[in-house]
Amino acid sequence: MPLLLVLIGAGGCKKFLDRKPLDASSATNFLSNEVEMQQGLVGVYGAAMWVFPNNTPLMFAVEASTDLAIKRGGNAEDQVAMGENGPFLLNNDLVNRSWNQAYRLIQRANQQLNQMPVGQANVTPQAYSRIMAETITLRAWGYFHLLYMFGDVPFYTKPPTVSEVLGATRTPVATIVQELYRDLDTAVARFDAANAQPVIGNGRVNKAVALGIKAKLALLVKDYRTAAVATKAIMDTNLYGLNPNYPALFMQAGQVANVNREILFNQTYPTDQLNPQNWLVVLTIPRQVTNSQSSHFPSQVLVDLFEGRDGQRIDQSTVYDPANPRDNRDRRLRWTVIMQGDTVNWRNNVNVLPYVNPNERTIYNIYSNVRRRFNWGTGQFDNVTGNNDWIGAQAAGIQWQVSATGNIGGVGYSWRKYVDSTQYSWETKTGYILMRYADILLMYAEAKMELNEIDGTVLAALNAVRNRAGQPSVTTTNQAQLRTIIRRERAVEFGGEGLRLFDLRRWDIYAKANSFPVVGAAFDPAVAPATPSFDVDNVPSYTASVNQRIRFRNQTRNNSNNRYKLWPIPTFEVDVNPNGIKQNPGW
Repeated sequence: MPLLLVLIGAGGCKKFLDRKPLDASSATNFLSNEVEMQQGLVGVYGAAMWVFPNNTPLMFAVEASTDLAIKRGGNAEDQVAMGENGPFLLNNDLVNRSWNQAYRLIQRANQQLNQMPVGQANVTPQAYSRIMAETITLRAWGYFHLLYMFGDVPFYTKPPTVSEVLGATRTPVATIVQELYRDLDTAVARFDAANAQPVIGNGRVNKAVALGIKAKLALLVKDYRTAAVATKAIMDTNLYGLNPNYPALFMQAGQVANVNREILFNQTYPTDQLNPQNWLVVLTIPRQVTNSQSSHFPSQVLVDLFEGRDGQRIDQSTVYDPANPRDNRDRRLRWTVIMQGDTVNWRNNVNVLPYVNPNERTIYNIYSNVRRRFNWGTGQFDNVTGNNDWIGAQAAGIQWQVSATGNIGGVGYSWRKYVDSTQYSWETKTGYILMRYADILLMYAEAKMELNEIDGTVLAALNAVRNRAGQPSVTTTNQAQLRTIIRRERAVEFGGEGLRLFDLRRWDIYAKANSFPVVGAAFDPAVAPATPSFDVDNVPSYTASVNQRIRFRNQTRNNSNNRYKLWPIPTFEVDVNPNGIKQNPGW
């Protein structure tokens, strides 16, 4: 909902507003004590739970607008990703919801911060500092996403009046970043004053998150010194580390345990009630599995960015075999993507023997019209006729299908990340990770690399992430080589986690990285596609293998127009304030 409508609605029913609000702190008699401040903070966190239709975490949907992922054809994410060939039009739903949910969070945070002084005398200094620090950090989280998605935006640090919204102008990114630096420094100081725990609670922001947001803002404006200092401050606390079990990061039990406190901030789901659920798994399970609704898929680009086990990109690796692309690869490939021949477990909510117990075990298959299902009675896999995911389904005339090889579906792959066989897929409560310590390490390595201050700490940070996955250490200190490696490392470490759009935009490579023919796995498993070539930014070329690959979607993304450097400002914001809110160039 546009901010103006929020404000108009707030002034339209005085009798209703005489009541204390249940989820926000807008009434003048609210936040007079710690209990009410905590209630207000819950409302701010509620506004930070960003979702897209079908209970999809918003940032997972955003990932499908980049080169690493695909949403089924015709959906908002697909239209954004296609650019000129979309149609990517004004008022695209993904764009509008991103704007609205960020400003909803900012408005809630501003209400909380504006009203908190009313009850300051009735709250302990420690509690007051912590609540304020969390609120400031969440507000910065909202602004950070607006800046890399839309560029200059209206900047509010208190609840605006209707006239202020109508007269608002777009504040430059650089100005907002400097203001947020100061805000986040205040948050850090208040976390310290509150003696806040390293991780306050599952789904809560903390001092490390405040510093992490500051680093992200700094990278956005290429202020590498500030990014290096902010990330090093987190590292020097020795309070955070990497979970040695990478897959556990994306399972509910692993998130609760949070070994080494790698997860700094995640979007959580309540376990004491049925709703809401995280339907990410529902929307990624292959169609050859019972109760699946696949519509989000990994791309060929993501698959090909994973190195060989020798630590080399596949066009340089001596162990990569294009005829057996899942073998001898970075282990994160199998932990992230489901490929032909992989065995995967899913959980149902009923027992339908012999194949559902209630877990269902499947060998992923796209090359024949059979489902390879584990028989719990015999302990063997059976070939069961009828497979919506196989490439021959197209010839059968199923033109609507959105399967893993569908004409509006995927290109031969499905997501494994976040698949948790201990939970029924339609009632998943696993949180969606928004920031983790691996990101801090790679941001530090990148910032120091860009400063050309490449020392042992840079290689140690980079190699900590690589070594966890079993990849060999990097030893080069050449700046250009490290830039290529670090950028590839971010893609494979965080695939599906919503960081890619931020990375492509700030590296100034979104146009070329997201302009390519949508191709996938080998069309004929007996004919290995040519290995793609890559440029210095890890952007692959499939010119030599287009005809050897699955290409049922028959799409070519084209984001070469300069206007795609930013998303368009929602037209409802421009329409109510045409003199102050100018549209982004080209829209």
